[in-house]
Amino acid sequence: MINTNLITCTLCRSYFADPRQIPCSHSFCFDCISGRFDDDALLLVCPKCEKLHQYNSREEFENRCMRDGFLASMVAQFKKNQSRSAAISSGLLSRPTSSMSQIAPIHRFTPIRMLSQDINLSYEQSYSERSTPSIYNQQRSSSVLPQATNRIFRAKCQSCNIKDELIICTHCDNVICFKCADEHKSIINNDVKREWKLCKTKFDIIHERSMHFEADQEVCECKARELQVSIDHQSEKLIQTVNNYKNAYFDLIEKHLRTYKQLFAHEQVMDEYESIDERVNNLLRSTDITAEKIGDFSFEIEHLESRLDNLNKLLDSNELKFPVLTLPEQIDISSLFGTLEFIPLDSDSSHIDDLPYKPDHDDYIFIEPLQNKSNKIDQLLTPLPIPLAPKKKLLWQLDYKSVPYYVRTYNHQLFVCDKYGYLSIYKLNKPNDFRTKPVFVREIKLFSDNPISTSDEDQTIIDSFVVYKLWIIVFKRKKNELNGTIYLFTHDGKPVPNGKYMHNHPSREFTIDIETNILWSLDQKQLCLFYYQLPDQIKLSSNSTEDYFQNRYSHVQFSKPFAPKHISVNKNVLAVLDKNRQAVHVYDKQTRQELYEHVNNYNYTTHFCWDMALFSNNSLLIKLDETSTLKTGPSKHIYLQLDTTNQRNVIGIIEEIDAYGMIITTTDEILIGVRINTKGTVKCYA
Repeated sequence: MINTNLITCTLCRSYFADPRQIPCSHSFCFDCISGRFDDDALLLVCPKCEKLHQYNSREEFENRCMRDGFLASMVAQFKKNQSRSAAISSGLLSRPTSSMSQIAPIHRFTPIRMLSQDINLSYEQSYSERSTPSIYNQQRSSSVLPQATNRIFRAKCQSCNIKDELIICTHCDNVICFKCADEHKSIINNDVKREWKLCKTKFDIIHERSMHFEADQEVCECKARELQVSIDHQSEKLIQTVNNYKNAYFDLIEKHLRTYKQLFAHEQVMDEYESIDERVNNLLRSTDITAEKIGDFSFEIEHLESRLDNLNKLLDSNELKFPVLTLPEQIDISSLFGTLEFIPLDSDSSHIDDLPYKPDHDDYIFIEPLQNKSNKIDQLLTPLPIPLAPKKKLLWQLDYKSVPYYVRTYNHQLFVCDKYGYLSIYKLNKPNDFRTKPVFVREIKLFSDNPISTSDEDQTIIDSFVVYKLWIIVFKRKKNELNGTIYLFTHDGKPVPNGKYMHNHPSREFTIDIETNILWSLDQKQLCLFYYQLPDQIKLSSNSTEDYFQNRYSHVQFSKPFAPKHISVNKNVLAVLDKNRQAVHVYDKQTRQELYEHVNNYNYTTHFCWDMALFSNNSLLIKLDETSTLKTGPSKHIYLQLDTTNQRNVIGIIEEIDAYGMIITTTDEILIGVRINTKGTVKCYA
């Protein structure tokens, strides 16, 4: 029997008429739920769970009210069963009592149903009382429904097609004779057994899945609790940071006020003035005026005049200033915690932030990613995931016999060198044409010593390799030392006569500025950016080459804990990477003023900003190394191209493994040296 509660609408309390299902999976009559739709707010509140459903129009509401075919079929079947039962009952009540007595009860027999009006029954005018055959009086353990009373008629059996006394099957509505009853009952019982077996199999599967679900639920709850603790710690850090900034600003304001109070304090001057005024008046009124007293007063007056002059100068040169606080850009506080999403337990957590759109349902809390709102609190922000961005196009790649630590260009040539001095030179199709794959020209060994034959501590490596219009400049040092030797070579790889000089400064990464003939470098001990002014071709004969490397000039001085790591230059600006803060500082080459600072907020807990380079429009390319692979290898790297807006949005991405040398060409192509076992390749991206 069908439970009437399942097919009854909770709004009209009648059987479902055109049942419709709304997004929260509850069903109602279409007319009933349509009356609950708010046409002004375009809103529907579910009468059962009170969940809000927002729509753009009534048409969208009607389209999204899906017809519940299952409930509709249940209502139809229920009404059909009711009409059958009513028809059979009316047929029995209309017969004479004598005929009713001919219907013998059948005990413990599978009840069988049939609409009497669907059968062409031929009733006899009178029946003598008879008993049901003994076969139907037996105990039948295979019965599938409770005991019921069956009626006996005379008509053709639908099984053997012989006219005989029949009974109606209340299960399949067939009329059968007593001879066919057992066979028919066996078929029904077999059907029930088969259905029950399928049901048991389905139950076992669902039971096993429910057990796994409970175990996974415990794992999810554990992860959720850990995340709550993490969010709580993060909120405490942010609150502490805000309090630190508040106290720091309070201290600065108090210091400002005390400075003004001390600087412009005139109480002592007033006291001194009043004291001298009183004593001078007393002296002028007395008759005891001596030269000694007049001399003393003159000295005091001169001293007071000097103090008044100083105070007057201070008042002229220092105007009063009061503190104001520039309000920050509006920031969604929730974005400080990052993006919260709910993902399947077995999904890859590295891709949880790759949703390209906001879902329609409530399974996600979507928060806009935090951009660089303020560089002052950059290290306190939640690490941002590596964003989705178009991948840079690989134009070409060429093979190199060693590991390409240094990739440099000049005019129509490409120079690739490893850290021991194995140099390969390639020729471009035409000057600065990096879109076409270069052609191999020659291979040169700059140094004759064999690095394999020395111990690791005594091994000398190339720390810097630059190509300048006159020479190839190589800075070589021992692995465990910062000082080293500068070597000069021609563009053909031949040593320049007397082109070897001791370099006693702890320099790192020489970088050439082709436009100005300036060789830039970093001093990691003195924390400064300095440069050498190299000669132009015309001036070459006037000085010895050593003189140009004896005088260095300071350009930018840094303060602790600044840790300068790498330099990059273009025509207008230069950039320095601070290893400690994961920040790139960009300076104007002429004025030395800092133009902007970019702090790496992209997964700095898992990726370390190790290198960077400048494009011609002053935008940045930053190289992120995955920290978990640096020591175990192979190393994984991500290159992010940033735009020139204040937000430094990512507009291009490159992914590489075991990448070393990197340079941006004059026409903004990206050249990357990649290690492949003991050899390498150079790739060009655009």
